Amino acid sequence: MRSTQKDALKLGLRSRITCPHCWQEFAPHEILWIAVHPDLCGDPVAGSDEQLRFLPTRFNVNGQAIDIKGVPCNDLACPHCHLKIPRALLEMKPLLFSILGAPGSGKSYFLASMIWGLRNILRRSFHLAFSDADPLANQLLNDYEEKLFLNPDSHELVALPKTEKEGELYQGVSIDQRSVWLAKPFVFSLQPDNNHPLKSKSTQLSRAVCLYDNAGEHFLPGGSNANNYGTQHLSLSQALFFLFDPTQHPHVRTRCAGKTADPQMKDRAWTHRQDQVLFEAASRIRTQAGTAQNAKYERPLIIVVTKYDAWCSLIGCPPLNSSHLMQESTTGGFQLDTERIQKVSDKIRSVLSDLTPEFVSAAESFAENVTYIPVSALGSGPELSPQGGLAIRPSRIRPMWTEIPFLFGLHKAVPHLVPSLSSPARQTQPGNGQVSEQDAHVQPQNHREAGT
Repeated sequence: MRSTQKDALKLGLRSRITCPHCWQEFAPHEILWIAVHPDLCGDPVAGSDEQLRFLPTRFNVNGQAIDIKGVPCNDLACPHCHLKIPRALLEMKPLLFSILGAPGSGKSYFLASMIWGLRNILRRSFHLAFSDADPLANQLLNDYEEKLFLNPDSHELVALPKTEKEGELYQGVSIDQRSVWLAKPFVFSLQPDNNHPLKSKSTQLSRAVCLYDNAGEHFLPGGSNANNYGTQHLSLSQALFFLFDPTQHPHVRTRCAGKTADPQMKDRAWTHRQDQVLFEAASRIRTQAGTAQNAKYERPLIIVVTKYDAWCSLIGCPPLNSSHLMQESTTGGFQLDTERIQKVSDKIRSVLSDLTPEFVSAAESFAENVTYIPVSALGSGPELSPQGGLAIRPSRIRPMWTEIPFLFGLHKAVPHLVPSLSSPARQTQPGNGQVSEQDAHVQPQNHREAGT
């Protein structure tokens, strides 16, 4: 082993680091530092508005690299794409989750609601410390959380901006003499806390969670181009979360007519062929992975069936509560009731097979392991704002099950972090695909309790 690798291991660094933007691997000693002095503005890869990236030759006593102007530096960058890398990725194995769906499916609201809930539930129920690996990189998502859940004007209408194809979640760089767009993930550190039964194995179990949010337009016809690498993480992700929005399907809107006041259920509401979006994503994953176009995806495909409050009349409107999917274990902490999740999945699949068979066919022709999980990021329908768009009053937000897709995906990827409960058989309603009160359970709690 080279001395540089030995030094890295002594410092607790991984022997190989994966960039969360371009997914190139490199050794710790190859990492670049980001200059601080204002005269060192402009980088040939990251861009003229970015500070210079450099391979240091001098360090201070605190281990900080010193730029050529003599200023100590703090931030690190990939030697290939020159984008900033959170330090958690130097010490923890990466865990990539990709979130995608058609335009208007509610990805931004779902992400904000999910993370807000996870900040509470992971430590309280599973003894896992979950925090921003880079608060600046996660600023957009933090702003979303504050707008929805910590808004001092809780009775005023608010709306989150839609994800743009080349917006804040993407950054342009120059690689091999051409401009390309790369994804900027939200990055979190996830590790057992002092009360976790496997605290002694924290080094092996800790993860740097990278969440990728894609603009739905990337998966519409003509949405791909040779200079946009923003979706290449799909083939590397340990699980895919596809947000399926029932309010965009005419058959669902017809069946729910007169049973909801949600403006998204009106006849002239937004409609996209969500099966085609999934087909496009599947094609890209197979191409990027170098597999046959009829090969089945072997990792979990989690269909997050959004806006549950708008279409729950299809299954009798049983309320959803995340806490009833967790049971305390004898060794401390909680276990996830994956059996109950699967029962709910089967019933949601039955409803979708009846009303949206083309989408169910698309999902199950793509992946071996498909799970359907209903969620509501807001818990109530939006309103038409005076500006003509849709908005929500924070005081009305009551999230339902938004943490469950992540917990289920985390269980599949790292079972020891979120162990599964082996549930006894439960009585279920025969036929008709309904979710019973026993499966879904009780009232959603106030949003100030993190929607759990």
